[in-house]
This record gives sequence, structure tokens and C-alpha cells, in this order.
Amino acid sequence: MGFLFKRAKSFEALFWRFVLLTVIVMVLLLAMVLIVADATPLLTITLHVVVLVPFLIVAWKVSESLSAPLNSLAASLEAIRHEEYTLRTQPRFSMGAIKAMSDEVSLIADDLKARKINYDRQAVLVFNLIEQLATPIAVFDSSGCLHHGNDALSSWSGIPWRQARQCKAKQLGLQFNSGEQLPPFEIEDKHRAQYWQLRYSAFDLSGERYQLVVLTNVEQLIKSTEREAWQKMTRVLSHEINNSIAPIKSLAESLLELLGADQDNPKVSNALEVIANRSGSLMGFVDRYASLNQVYELDIKPFDIDMLIHKVAGLFEWDVTYRKSGIQIQSDEIMLEQVLINLLKNAVEASPKGKPIEIRVKKINQVVKISIKDHGPGIANQDNLFVPFYTTKANGKGIGLSLCRNILEQLNGRLELKNRHNSLGAEALIHLPFLQD
Repeated sequence: MGFLFKRAKSFEALFWRFVLLTVIVMVLLLAMVLIVADATPLLTITLHVVVLVPFLIVAWKVSESLSAPLNSLAASLEAIRHEEYTLRTQPRFSMGAIKAMSDEVSLIADDLKARKINYDRQAVLVFNLIEQLATPIAVFDSSGCLHHGNDALSSWSGIPWRQARQCKAKQLGLQFNSGEQLPPFEIEDKHRAQYWQLRYSAFDLSGERYQLVVLTNVEQLIKSTEREAWQKMTRVLSHEINNSIAPIKSLAESLLELLGADQDNPKVSNALEVIANRSGSLMGFVDRYASLNQVYELDIKPFDIDMLIHKVAGLFEWDVTYRKSGIQIQSDEIMLEQVLINLLKNAVEASPKGKPIEIRVKKINQVVKISIKDHGPGIANQDNLFVPFYTTKANGKGIGLSLCRNILEQLNGRLELKNRHNSLGAEALIHLPFLQD
């Protein structure tokens, strides 16, 4: 009988141990009474059956009455664990510990259901906010598949994010790492990773683990910081140079008037004329450079990009190949025309005679890309392309590309210059947002 006193592993085991112990005691007591009364074997068996069978039936009913509500409570708690809050227990008891436990479980389910509804509403608001942001943002599940994104992510990856749902991160240009020693996400293109910063954080939603990935264009930040530095330097240089050159120019012109045409040494007059002319040219150059970072008053309206390129190409006596795109865009036509003139002029000056300039326009997602390709020697020093004053031309001022970039940035676009991969030459690539009416 030692097993009767071992620690029970369940409530049912403890209950039936108690029943078994009670039956043993009852059998012993009945046996002692029947022995004293000298009862016959038939009477002994009859008494045992009449006493023990009803007792066992009652014990089984009691066990069922106690186990059923506990099993129902277990099912309700399992449903709550799976965020299913409609299942409720209906205990047969109107009072007591089991009724109190059932009521508490129902209250917990109601409270968790209200919290889940509130949390789901907040999650919907967060996802709607993500869709409105201009920064590429992606939400991935635990296996590295896309769960949610925004239009900025579509532009960044070149794939509409709604069509890319459940796609692997690799298809979007990201690398998903499942190991603990590596960061969860990285930008697959190492060259592109130099201009984009990737941040990530984990969160739980509806019992699932997700990763929030935010991509920040540090290139724009670097350009903005660089532009502010040049603006400050420009203001200082313009002020100091004009203040120094203006009196020199004025003195040279005054001396020329005093000397007149009858003076004995014409070299003096020539020298003064050179001083006055060069002073004027230098002041004009400074004024032009000061306008590099000018904020323009834009006139955004729809126009046919094909007609604009045809007009610009007609300004040059050069063979320009262009395939019509049929794209209507919304931008400042005059400002974009100035950019195209500058870039096409650079392409013509770089290309040898007989080699045409290729212009192509295409729309990818919500971005219009204008490509201008030449057959020149290519770009020798790409790091200094947008540095003011820097030029590789004999008579260049080093202002054109900086001016083009400033105009395009005010049009919410950007300018990219690179060497061609499949042939000799360079490519100027204009990125403009595709704005609809």
C-alpha cells in the first residue's frame, strides 16, 4: 500500500487514490462484521456488492463533476493563449471555488480581448503611417519574408511592395541573416550600402515576431551638409572678393580717364584696361557662383517630356538619338530645360565627332529617369564632380554640374553621373518623381 502515499501527479490520481483507500477500509470493516456475525459466503458477497457498487458509482460521478469544469477552464485558457476570446466556461456550480475561478477567467478574456482590439487599431495606424513616410521602411516576419512596406520601399527596390508580400528579403536587395553573430539585415549591394544606412528593431504583433527595417539616405544628408558648408564659404568669399576687387576696378577705370588717349606710354593704358577687365570678370564670376545655391520660385505643371527633349536637342548641331516615351510629367519645365541644356552640352563637348548622343526616358514605379549617354573618355575623377570651381575643361568654370544638382534637388529629384559599363563614355542620369494630376 506504499503507492497510496506517494505524491500524486494529478488531481484525478489523488482522488482515485482516496477512493481506493476508502474501499479498502470499507471492505475490511465489512469483513470484520461478517466474521463476528458468522455470515454465509453468499451473504458476504451480497453485502459487499450492495455497499461497494453504489459507492463507486457516486465516486465516478463526483470525479466527473470536478474534472469537467477544470477541463473546460483549461480549454478556455488555451483559447486565450491563441488570442481566441469567444470561448467561455459554463460551470454547473453557481457558487464556490470553481465558479469563482470560471468568472475570473472570463474577466481575463474580456480584458485581453479589449487590449487586443486596441493594440490592433494601433498597429493599423502604425502601418498606415509607414505607408505615408518618404523613407523606405519594411516589416519582415521571423523567416525574413516581407509583411508590410511603403511606396518609398517600392522606389528603392524597384518592386511594388504589395506585389512583393511574402517575398524573401533578397528579392528586395536586402540580405537576411538568421545567425546570432551577424546583424539580422544588411544591404546586399556593398556599393549602395555606402549611401544608405540600415536600422532595424524587433517587435511582437499578434503573437508573431517581426523586424522593422528603416533605410536612411545618408547621401542626401552628406550633400545637405556639404551644401551648407559651401553656402557659408560662398557668402564669405563673395563679400571679401567683391570688397577687394571693386575699389581696384574703380581705381583702374579712374586712372584710364585721367591719363586719356594722349599719354606717352600706351603700355600703362593697356595694363589698366587689363586690370579693369579682369576685375570685372572676377566680380561677375563670384556673382554667378553665389547663385549656385539660390532657391528658385518653381512653376510646377504637366508637360510632354518628349517635346522638351526635342526642343533642347535642336539647340545643338549634333546627332542626338532619342526614342519617344510618351510620358507626361509634372515639374518646372524651364528649370528642367536648363538642366538638360547643361548636361547635353557636356555630353557634346566630351564626345568625338561622328559619335551620337543617346537620350532615353523611362518610368520605373513612381520615378521618371532621363538618361544622357555620350561616347567620350568617361569620368576620370568622380569624387570631385560636384565640387564648385573644379573642372577638367580648359575654359570651364566648374559651376554647371553644381547648378544642375541644385535645381534638381529643388524639384525633389537627383542627378547621378557615372561611367558606362558596356562601352566607353559617361552617363548622366536624372531621377524625377512621377507626379500625377
